[in-house]
Amino acid sequence: MGTVAADFAAFVWLVLQTHAETLHAPGDRLDPVRSLLAMEQADDPSVPARWMALAEKVTTVYDATDPVSTRRWASTGTSIGSARFLDQLARRLAEQLVAYAVPEDTPDEISVFFGPPEWPLEQTLDFLAEQGAFKDLLLTPEACGSWKLTNEQSKSLTFDVPIDNAVRDWISGTSIPELARAWMPDSIPTHPQMLELTVQSIKQAFEHAISWTAGALVNLVNTHPLLTPTTPRLFAQTAWHIRHGVDTEQAITLLTSGITSRRLAHQIGRAAAEAGIGSGQLRTWVADQQIDGWTTAYKANTYEVEDLLDYVSKPANPLNELLRGRPVTIPLARVGPGTGDGPVTLTHPGKKPVTIRVNRDGNQIAAIPAARHHAALTMIDSGLDLTHHIEAGQLVTTLAMASL
Repeated sequence: MGTVAADFAAFVWLVLQTHAETLHAPGDRLDPVRSLLAMEQADDPSVPARWMALAEKVTTVYDATDPVSTRRWASTGTSIGSARFLDQLARRLAEQLVAYAVPEDTPDEISVFFGPPEWPLEQTLDFLAEQGAFKDLLLTPEACGSWKLTNEQSKSLTFDVPIDNAVRDWISGTSIPELARAWMPDSIPTHPQMLELTVQSIKQAFEHAISWTAGALVNLVNTHPLLTPTTPRLFAQTAWHIRHGVDTEQAITLLTSGITSRRLAHQIGRAAAEAGIGSGQLRTWVADQQIDGWTTAYKANTYEVEDLLDYVSKPANPLNELLRGRPVTIPLARVGPGTGDGPVTLTHPGKKPVTIRVNRDGNQIAAIPAARHHAALTMIDSGLDLTHHIEAGQLVTTLAMASL
C-alpha cells in the first residue's frame, strides 16, 4: 500500500467496477488499462506485460470479492487495502449507530417523509472522536504521517497534539497563529518554526489526507447495509469542514465562491447562521450589509473587501449599454428622506474599496450598493462624459449628448 503498484491496482479496480456498472459495455473490461499512454509508449514490451499481469491478478481478486464490497471499495478513491480497512471501520461505526435508531415499529414523522435523520456536524465529530475514528484514519497509507508537528531538520522539535482535539480546534475557525500557540508548549512561545510547523501539518492533514479519508469513511458509514431507515446518519459534509477549517455551511459556501480568507468566511458564516440566513440567501444578505458594514462587523481588510465585492457583484456591462446610447440604471442604497429626482454626482472611492457616494450640492444623499459597486466604478473610470440623475430612487446614467 502507498506505492505506485497500489495506485495502479486501485485504478484497475475502478475500471472493473465502472465496466460492471455500464450496461452493454463494449470490448474487454481491461481495454482502458491497455490503452494507457504509458502502456502504448513503453519502449520495452516487457514493461506493459508486467503491469498487465498485475492487472489480471487484481481482476482475479475483484471477481472473487462480494459485488457489494467491490462497489463500496471503489467509491473511496483510496488504495484497495485502505478501502478494505475503511470499510471494516465503517462497519464498526455503523454497528454503533444502529443503537441510536428509533424502533422501526414507531418511526418518527421526519424519517417517514424525509428519510433518516442526519446528525449535525458537532455530534458527528463527537461520535467519530469517541470511536477513535480519526486515530484510525492515521493508520492508512494515505494519512499516515500527515499529522505530525515535527521539524524534519531537528527531530527534537516535536509536539504531540491529539488528532481529535486538533480537528475540533481547526474547524472552530481559530486562526493559524492562535493554533500554533495552543499546540506548542508555553516554554517556547516565540520559536521561529512554530508557524511553519503548524501550517505544514494543517496542509498535509486537514486540507488533504484527513478530509479525504474522513469523507470516504462517512460515506461508507452512511451507505452501510446495517443501517435501518430510522438509523441516524453522520453529517454528510464533514469532510468539507475538515478541509476548510470552518463550522458552518455558510462559511463553506463563501470559501467555495471566491472568498479566500478563512477568518472572514468563518465570521460571516457564524453571523449568517445565527441570523437564520441559509446559503441560498447568503449573497444578498452579505451585499445588503454594504462595504462599511463589512469593515465594521468583520474587520475586513482591503483584500477581503475586494473578495466580497467580487462575490456580491451582479454581472453587468455598463459601458456597452452606454456606448449603444442606452441608459444604465442602478438601484440606490441609503437614499436620504425627501430626496427628489434630479442631477447628482458620484464621488470616486479612491484606491481603497469604500462605498461610492451619490452627492447633490456637495452633500451625500445616497450610496451605490455593494452589489453594483464594480459597475459604477467602471463607469466612473471610463473617462466618458456621463450625466447622472436620480429618478424614483434609482441612479440613471447616460452618455452626454455631446459624446453621442
